[in-house]
Amino acid sequence: MLREGTWSILLLLVMFVTTKSISTERKKECRGVIIHNQKVLNCSHRSLSYIPKTEKHVMDLIFSYNDLRNISSETFGNISDPDSLISLELDHNNIQNVSRRALDNFQNLKYLHLSYNPIYYGNMKNMLGDLSNLKLLSHLVMDGIGTITVQKDLFSLMRTNRIETLDIAYYNMKTLSMDSFENFNNLAVLYLNDNHIENIKPSQNKHLKHLYLNYNKLRSFPDFSVNGSEKECFFPNLEILAVGSNDIEEIASDNFKCLLKLKSLRLDQNPIQVLPNSFLSKLPNLEILELRFPDPGILTVKPLAFKSTSLKKLLLEFDRPVTEVFDSFSDTFRCVPNLETLKLGFMSMYRLNNQQFSALFSPLANISMFKCFACQISQDPKVILNHMRNVLEFDLQSNRITTLSDETFKNNKHLRYLSLRNNDIAHIKESALPISFLNSLHSLDLSQNHFACDCNLEWLINWMKTKQGEKKKVISRYPQEYVCSLPIQKSKMRLSDISFTYKECHPWSPWIWVAIIASPCVIVIGITVLILYRNRWNIKHYIYLLRKRRDYQVLNGQNFVYDAFVGYEADDSAWVRRRLLPVLEDEVGLKLCIHERDFQPGAFINDNIVTNIDMSEKIIIVLTNGFARSEWCMFELKVAHSKLIKDGTELVVILLEKIDGRHVNHSLKVLFDTTTYIEWTEDLVGQELFWTKLKNVLKK
Repeated sequence: MLREGTWSILLLLVMFVTTKSISTERKKECRGVIIHNQKVLNCSHRSLSYIPKTEKHVMDLIFSYNDLRNISSETFGNISDPDSLISLELDHNNIQNVSRRALDNFQNLKYLHLSYNPIYYGNMKNMLGDLSNLKLLSHLVMDGIGTITVQKDLFSLMRTNRIETLDIAYYNMKTLSMDSFENFNNLAVLYLNDNHIENIKPSQNKHLKHLYLNYNKLRSFPDFSVNGSEKECFFPNLEILAVGSNDIEEIASDNFKCLLKLKSLRLDQNPIQVLPNSFLSKLPNLEILELRFPDPGILTVKPLAFKSTSLKKLLLEFDRPVTEVFDSFSDTFRCVPNLETLKLGFMSMYRLNNQQFSALFSPLANISMFKCFACQISQDPKVILNHMRNVLEFDLQSNRITTLSDETFKNNKHLRYLSLRNNDIAHIKESALPISFLNSLHSLDLSQNHFACDCNLEWLINWMKTKQGEKKKVISRYPQEYVCSLPIQKSKMRLSDISFTYKECHPWSPWIWVAIIASPCVIVIGITVLILYRNRWNIKHYIYLLRKRRDYQVLNGQNFVYDAFVGYEADDSAWVRRRLLPVLEDEVGLKLCIHERDFQPGAFINDNIVTNIDMSEKIIIVLTNGFARSEWCMFELKVAHSKLIKDGTELVVILLEKIDGRHVNHSLKVLFDTTTYIEWTEDLVGQELFWTKLKNVLKK
């Protein structure tokens, strides 16, 4: 017994160790995914001290949050296809030592992420020098490397390179000399966020287009002009400048005097007190201005502060009543003629009357996108929309709107994106949001409103259910965030789970009872008509067979008017006239019946078909896709089948072209199964064989 117990314990121990080993191995497995048609291998957060064997054609290797410590060319020996790699992420790996030319095998590398590794200064300096060997490297991220200081010497070994984007954040720089980056001879985008920068010493860089200085400690706006010149600038081609979350208190037009190509300016979260009149006057190409101030302050916007003929997009957020922010309602947006997008946030408009709304927004007749987030608007949105006839996107999220009227969206024919999320709407009349209007929207967000789920909302609930099954997601956040508030018994139920019986919301009238009683009769009649319609050619065929049996006498002997009746579709008449008739009538001497020449004028088509087939010794069918689609040609084929079965009339089939499978109906299938056909060809030798076969079949 003791021996058995010992074996049991050993077996359990082996199973535990094996399970733990398997679990550890699974933990170390890398996950391969396809993102934007690129093969990505994610090995992050696995405590790996080596790079596992990779498959071929991996384009992006994510190896963050592991434990490499030392890097050499052998570190990447398991990468099967180094030429395919274009992105390598090695951040948070405790890397200290990097050997020379460790990355030289990745000649197609474009993106390198080395952030948060305690790399020794000398190693980092040498590695940056080696990066010049990577001719395609365009994006370098080196945030938060605590063992180095960003200075000119760090990049001194770099030679000609193609690095266009450099990301350097989380260093304690205080004073930044821009000449530190002079060896980046193609630098176009520079991120210097979160570096405690208090002062900038610019240097000439004609390639720089984007400069990000957010979350630093600048007390004044940097002067980028050379010796105060309005025409000469250290960064003459700068297009995007972000200096948000600094300590800038004043702003004036002179701050931008040489930034003639600037298109986007971000001044968020600076303690600016006044936006003076025409402070954008020296930015002739500015298109985007961002001014977000979520913390309460004392910002004042002067009447003509936003005066600009180039400004297209304005973002302004400030946690104060709008009456305390804007000095003038009628002038604030009056001198921004080309403004297309206006996003406001947190500025209370609760106490504004209709006249004030009109004064503020009436100059924005050509705006295409409007948003006012948490502005405490309680009026019908028509007070704003009345002045925005061309608006494409309209967003009043997190306000106090309670009702929509028939006039709200009446004149906004171009509106395609509508958000009234998180308001106080309980009921919406169908006339306020007509179905035709809703169906024209590309996106609708009515989530988190206080819906009263009664019969007055039935139309909207049903419309949403019909949209739910569509592949294109039009209703945002549906059904999770569409919940009833009233009545109490339906509180917290989703709108998608609410249903009404017809009788519950629509009391029945006598006419409804008549409709219920009459509907079975209508259905029977409809089914009968449908059956008759679908079989109309068969019915016509049988009628003519009965008429033939009753009206015509079978004559003994060979009293035929034509040697052969030719059945063909009108589009194929050219081939019949130019190819078939010259051979069979002129050369062979046969007399053929073709409808466009020999049918009796004024007679019914079906009479002509039956009469002329009866007068023909043989029947030729010229079969094409057009013939298969034609109802009259199918009628000819049915009559020909009847003659073949009853009278033994010989049926000759010429296949003029391959028949598409979707056109092969039952009659054609029977024809192919029971009748040998002669196939036409454009080959001259094949045509001789075709005519020989056809003449032999039609010999008298």
